[in-house]
Amino acid sequence: MKRSFALVYDGFFNDLYRYVYSKVGNKWDTDDLVSEIFRKAFEKYESLQEPSNAKAWLFTIARNTIIDFYRRKKDALAGEAMEWIASPESLEGEVEQEEELACLQKVLAFLPEDERELVKLKYFAGLRHREIGEVFSKSEEVIKMRAFRLLKKMSVLVKNCLEGVKRNG
Repeated sequence: MKRSFALVYDGFFNDLYRYVYSKVGNKWDTDDLVSEIFRKAFEKYESLQEPSNAKAWLFTIARNTIIDFYRRKKDALAGEAMEWIASPESLEGEVEQEEELACLQKVLAFLPEDERELVKLKYFAGLRHREIGEVFSKSEEVIKMRAFRLLKKMSVLVKNCLEGVKRNG
């Protein structure tokens, strides 16, 4: 068991860390939560019935742990942690990219929580449609369609935002 759990830990640590960081927005809370998530996963590892579903199982634990974290932290709002989409080093001196990032952040803040969650699981955590479906208890096809529509919606919203920046800038 310890060896197989170590494979889960090694295989999913980076994806899980990025996902948690995208939800809480700071390294300290992320470190604490990731440790707590892996502790819970280790304690419940024997209950995992299908090892091929380990990633979705782990991200379900992560999602629930983050929800509990925000319940305990009453002065914080669950959706506010979306501050960094890309590293600042990749944006240095490029005003256009800064405008795009600002618009993307506005669009993400505008989205309902379930749509933000889908974006984070797909693009930050790197989960496949099937795995996201398991987290949301939806079919893979439903998640594919939602992701497609959401990407289209976000594209239009970012484009509209950028046009507004150029008109007002």
